[in-house]
Amino acid sequence: MKKEKRRQKSCSDIARARARQARHQKKNPLVVGWIFIAALLSIRTGNPLPAVPHHDAGDDWPISDYERGFSLSQKPRRERYSEQPTMKRLMRDLRRPAAREDAMQFLLARIDDVALRGWVIEQIREDRINRLAIHVHPGLHDATVISSWQDELDAENIAADEAIDDTATQKELMRELMGIATTKQLSNSRAGN
Repeated sequence: MKKEKRRQKSCSDIARARARQARHQKKNPLVVGWIFIAALLSIRTGNPLPAVPHHDAGDDWPISDYERGFSLSQKPRRERYSEQPTMKRLMRDLRRPAAREDAMQFLLARIDDVALRGWVIEQIREDRINRLAIHVHPGLHDATVISSWQDELDAENIAADEAIDDTATQKELMRELMGIATTKQLSNSRAGN
């Protein structure tokens, strides 16, 4: 027995076989006809090759953002705060290195007194944010918090002034004692002569 090579079925043969099967399954003849016509048209047109763009050696590759239609202007920096932040939020952001600068700017904008601003900047730079945050409570107005910071600054200044006064008083006493001691030594040395 000699095996015969099977002939490869063409697309039209396959379409006819499918149409025949559809008829046996009692499908609508119009649908079957449309399928048959679509199969014949697909055979006729063939598969077009995908269009490959031709590039010269001098072409600018890869495509720039301008050619893609993107804006070349610098994107505006997105603000961290969409509305006026609360003091509690500012204290929390002062503890985070990424948000510290923005929070510091918003906080300093609320303080009118130059000396108090300097004190607040010093507290932030020396990482003593808890000293500021102690005065912040939910429901307190900014003016109340700022006045409590001002009171703490005033108390600190008074303590520093007292320390300076104490130091000056100690120096005066030391001078007097040294003066008494030197005059005593001089009188003793003269008496011994």
